[in-house]
This record gives sequence, C-alpha cells and structure tokens, in this order.
Amino acid sequence: MSADGWRGGPTRVPPDGRRDPRRNVALLLVTVSSLLSVVLAVVVNVATGGELPEPVAAYGWLAWPTVAALTLAGVGLALWQHRLGQVGQSCPTSALPLAEVPSPPSELPVAPRLTGRETELATVEELVADGAQAVSISAAPGTGKSALALSYAHRVRERFPDGQLYVVLGGAGPDPVPSQEALIRMLKALGRDVEERRGTLEELSSRFRSLVAHRRLLVVLDDARDAAQVRPLIAAGAGCLTLITSRRLIADLPGTAVLTLDALSSGQALELLAATVGADRIAADASGARRLVEVCAGLPLALRIVGSRLRARPGWTPSALADRLADESRRLDELRVGDRTIRSAFQSTYEELSDVDRLVFRRAGSHPGVLFGLQSAARRCGLDSSAVRDALDRLVDAFLIEAPTPSSYRLHDLLRLFAAEMMERQETAGDRAACLIRQLDWLRDRAGSGGGVADERDNILAVLRTAVAEGLTDQAWALVEAVHPLLTAADDHSYRLQLWRSAEQAAASAGDDQRRVRALRWVSHSYGLAGEVESELSAAREAVALAERLGDTEELAQTVRRMGEALRSYGRPDEAEESLLRALRLFQRSHAVEEEIEVRSALGVLYNTLGRPERSIPTLERAAALLPTAETALHGYVFLGLAAGHKIAGHPTEAAALTRRAFDIADRLDDEFLRGYCLHERGWLAAEDERHRDAEQDFRAMLEIFTRIRHGAGVGGAQHALGAVAAAQGRPDQAARAYRAAIAVYERLGNMEFANKVRRSLSALNSTRPTADGDRMSPDDTDPRTSSRP
Repeated sequence: MSADGWRGGPTRVPPDGRRDPRRNVALLLVTVSSLLSVVLAVVVNVATGGELPEPVAAYGWLAWPTVAALTLAGVGLALWQHRLGQVGQSCPTSALPLAEVPSPPSELPVAPRLTGRETELATVEELVADGAQAVSISAAPGTGKSALALSYAHRVRERFPDGQLYVVLGGAGPDPVPSQEALIRMLKALGRDVEERRGTLEELSSRFRSLVAHRRLLVVLDDARDAAQVRPLIAAGAGCLTLITSRRLIADLPGTAVLTLDALSSGQALELLAATVGADRIAADASGARRLVEVCAGLPLALRIVGSRLRARPGWTPSALADRLADESRRLDELRVGDRTIRSAFQSTYEELSDVDRLVFRRAGSHPGVLFGLQSAARRCGLDSSAVRDALDRLVDAFLIEAPTPSSYRLHDLLRLFAAEMMERQETAGDRAACLIRQLDWLRDRAGSGGGVADERDNILAVLRTAVAEGLTDQAWALVEAVHPLLTAADDHSYRLQLWRSAEQAAASAGDDQRRVRALRWVSHSYGLAGEVESELSAAREAVALAERLGDTEELAQTVRRMGEALRSYGRPDEAEESLLRALRLFQRSHAVEEEIEVRSALGVLYNTLGRPERSIPTLERAAALLPTAETALHGYVFLGLAAGHKIAGHPTEAAALTRRAFDIADRLDDEFLRGYCLHERGWLAAEDERHRDAEQDFRAMLEIFTRIRHGAGVGGAQHALGAVAAAQGRPDQAARAYRAAIAVYERLGNMEFANKVRRSLSALNSTRPTADGDRMSPDDTDPRTSSRP
C-alpha cells in the first residue's frame, strides 16, 4: 500500500513545512506567461498576413480566445501569490528558505521484541483500516501495551512522511504531564516557535490541529492517565493516526477505537520466554519453564524479568528459578532485574487510587479464593455493597481487578500477592483479623440460612486454610459445621476431605482433642468414599486412640464403627467384625437407634462379602425393622444389603424386589451415589440371568455416575463388572481391558485386596467360566457408606 493511499482515500500532496507554497504559484505563473507569449506570437503572425502550418491552420480562430483565457489565469495567479505572501508573514516556518525548514520529527524509541501479540497487532491494523483515527490500547501494568503500540508504530512509520511524535504522559505516576505542556512539546517538534507557550490549552490544541490538518503524522501518546489528558492531543487530520496506551480504560474519545490486552496464554508466554532466554535452554527444562510461566501469570514484564535473570546466569535452569519463585512471600521480591520490578509497576497504579479504592483493592483483592462476588467483597471490606460495587468498577477500569462475569471478580496471582502485601503493610493485625472473620461469618450465615454454598466451595476451602493459619479455630470450625450438612453422598469426596482436614488442623493447633477426634472420623470417612483404604484405616485408628484417651463413650462408639468399616474395606474381615460388633454393643447401651441401624447395615455388607447370607439377612432384617418412617438414603442401603443377601442365598425374586425398592428411594431422593449402587446390584442380577446386554448397560451407567462424582471404589467395581460381562459374552480382549482398568484404579487407591481379586478374574479369562464364584466382586465389596451425618 502506498504512503498516500494507506486509508484507501484520495491521494494528496499537502504542504509539509519544507516547501513554500508561493514557489509553486510562481512556477505556475511563469508557465502561463510563457504560453501567453507563444499564443501572442501566433496572433501577430496571422494579423500581419502570415500563414500557419497546414495541421494547425484550421484552429487559427482560437488564438484570440486563448489569449484572453491565459491573461485571466495570469492575473488570478498573481493575486494568489500576493495573498500567500501576506499569510506567510504570520507563519514564520512557512516563509523559511527550504534549507532552513526543520526535518520531520522521528521520535519513536526502539521497540522491544514483540512475541505472542501477533493477533493484537493484526487487530490494530484492522481498526485503522476501518477508519479509526486513534486507537486506545489499555491493559494492566506489565502487560506489554507500550511494546505493542511501538511495534505497530515502527511497522507503519513509512506511511507518515510528515513525522512521528512520541510523548510519555506519565499517567501512572503521581505527576502526570499536563496536556498544555505536552502540546507545547509537540508543536515545538513540528517547528513552531516557543512563543506558543502564551496560548491557553484550547488555543494550543486548535493550533496543533490546524498545523497537522493536511499532514500525515503519527502520534504515540504513551502512559496516558485519562481521557481528559489525551483529548486535546489527538491529531484530527484525515491523514493522521494517534496511538494511546494507558493503565486505565479510555473509552470515551470520539473516533477512537479501544483495544484491551489480556495476559499471554501459556503457549505465548513460553514463546516469549524462549525468545528471551534461548529456545535450547527452555526445551532442556520444559517443566521448569512451564512453572515459570505459571508463577508469572502470563505477564510479559514478569516473563522478561525472569528471562533476563536466566540469561545473566547461564548455570541456572528454569526449574531452579521456579523453585525460588514458589515462595509466595518472596515472589514479588524475586521478580526484579536492574531497575525493572513487578512491584513498582503495580505500586504506581495503586498510588493513583482514592483512599476508598485502595481499601477495596487490598481487602477484596487479598481474598483467599480465586473468584469472589460483590457480597463477599463487601463483607471483607466492611462497607456498603453499593460503595464497594462502584469501587470495584473503577478498579476494573484500572485493570487491577478483572470481572469475568457481571457478578464475579478475580485477580491474577501477582496482583493478588501485591494486594495481600498492601494489606499486610497498611492494615493493623486487628483489622486483618476482622476482615477475615467477617468473611467467615458471612459464609457460615449463608450456609446456615439454606442459601447454598455451591458457588463458594473453592472460596470456603481457601478461607478455611487462611483461618487455620491465622489461628481462628472457632470461626473455622463453625464454618465446617455449617457447610458439612449441605454435602451429599454424591459430592466430590476430595472436597469433603479437604474440608475436614482443615477442621482437624484447626482443632490440633488449638489443642482441642474433642473436636479433633470428630474431624479425624470424617477424614477417614472421606478417604473411604474415595476408596483410599490405607489412609482411611490410618485416620480411623488415630481417631480411636484419641477417643479412648478422652474416655468419651459416645465418641468411642462412633470411631470404633469407623475403624470397623475401614478394616472391612482393607480386606481384614475378622478384625472388621470385631470392631463393628463392639460398636453395636456401645450404641445399644446408649439407645442410639439410628447408629445401630448403620452398624447393622455395615455388618450386613461384611457378611455378604464373606458369602454368609445366614448372618447377613437376620442382621439386615433387624436393621430394616428399626428404620424410621421418614425415608432416607439409609433405607435404600439396608434394602440393597438385603437384596445381596437373598441373591447369595439363591432367592432371586426377593433380591429383585428389594433392589427395585432401593431404586425407587434413589429416584425419589435423587441420590446419585445410591443410584450407582442400585445399578451395580441390578446389573449383577441381569448377568446371572444371562441378560448380558442389560447388565452391560447398567454397569456403564454405574461407571458414568461414579466417574463423575470421583468415587474410586465405585469406578473400580464398575470396570470389574464390565470385564466379567465381556468375558461371559466371549469377548476376551474387551474383558482384559476392563480388568486392567479396574486393577489400575485399585492400585492407585492402595486397595491391593480388590486389585488382587480382579487379577484372579483376569487370570481366569481362558477358563470355561469368566471368574471363580468367590472372586467376582459383588456390590457389597465396595462399601456404599451408610452414614453422612457427623
């Protein structure tokens, strides 16, 4: 594209300050005078009897009209030249001899190598091609907006032969450059005299626009504070382009397109790191490089800093530097090279804020979780929600906080660390504790009121970890107590585990053994739901030892039952029976009916696993007789246990009827966990009737449920069952794949008892039967966990 046609408009050759327009007029006047002399000679020749050459003789009659036209043209040109002379007296630069006129300004500084912003460069090009006369590039500190603007400016500088101006406006500092001063500097760079200082801001802006109206000028306004500072500085000529960078969103300038920058993606960040350090060093330690990208939050400035540090230390690996940056308390200190620091980039923007916005930034910004909402932020800040909403909007415009949705906010890790640092430096210990307690209380109240905490789960865990670290035991425990009843059996068990781990740590740090033993019970229970049997048994034993030391009979009964269930999962049936019978006696003495039902259900599962229906059926029938009228998931588990007992005893009709009752309960309660085990039992009933297609359908539905809710033991049981069905249908390859998947699950969980059972099934693939009777996993082998109550 040519320099004159880059916008697709008409080609112009404007006056540019280097050529006096009167010289052009004089040249035209000389030309007209010469033509007039020639035509007059022709007229005289004809008037004195001369003859014209044959080709032009027929046009001789035009000689006198031509003389008249050229005479008028000459008079007009003379008047134009006279007028330009008068204008030139008020424009000293225009009247200068050609050799004295200053060269066009070329002020662009060297642009840093731009990596990973090819899409954004193309976007700027599209905006300009669509007619934008100014482009505002806004982004958070350290995002690379200046590098983008300068890279584009260098790319298109040839389109602007009348000059390129570069002005640093200091918008991120305490003393931004006044617009009037910036105009004087630009006018001076364009050859205007220092007398321009006499004008007001409006007058200077008008003179600037007039001067560049017919020029092709590129202006880069770097680090603008706001629209008010920039508005008088925009070159409004059709051939001009203004590029603006700012740490604030500037979106209210007429004719200006807005481009905002995000952090680099992981791939782009690795590309930038490789360009800074060297591709070979990055490829040699790819995992360390990915860790660096993660701790740098995709910010180009941070990546250039770590890249410069690595380049200056050839013996360091990316992993070595990533290890130093892993300590969040020192990360901002480590992100420094020479006079470049991440902290100073954030600090300058923070200092611009009002007192209210600073408070909201450091209190809401140091939120322990990733995403937070308005009400959570308002409680942390201790301010009215409307005031916090307005402050958050301003912080979003300043790119210190992101708003991924209209109702949620977040900070990337480096800004979160900076907010926490400001909190530490500028708030008292009492203020910091009060901020956290307000958030804990808000989460607890929300859970207790039935408002739900589904969208606050990650925040709950993060807040609990912070509360434990700060020694806020009572508040942390109260939050766990409020949240736990809202969890269902189908919830992610790792979440339940983390919840109770936090509670156990809080109780341990406070020396509260009563709370700690209860937390350990639920830690063991959560490991069991995930199928991690070694951890399940270890936590249960610790809980029993602590309960016995306390001498608390009620708590001892609960922990002994928990250990019995863990021993059963671990494949130690004799010890499991002993613990469960001990728990049964303790509950019967205290007339704890619901607990007696749960223990009897666990014993029924154990007896079914051992193939002893004569023990399981009476035990479970007594549990069924004790069931309350109000239907719960416990009803379903008791009926499933009875169904398994009758199936083992050779009573398929009773087994099928009890399974249907359990299914109905699962559907009425919409309990996914119970439904998964109903599918398991029904699938085995179908398999024994040789209805293999129905069995496979049930086992696949079971696998989908337990995969979704991350119940490891259930996933292993479903894979084992699918292998058995495939083997029964004469599909050994498919059966072997399913068996190996089940073995892998159980080995990952540390459940070697079940892994070995599946190995025996795998070994039996070539026999006449897919598995030995005692080795097929029944629904009772994977404990469905009968209790969800603390």
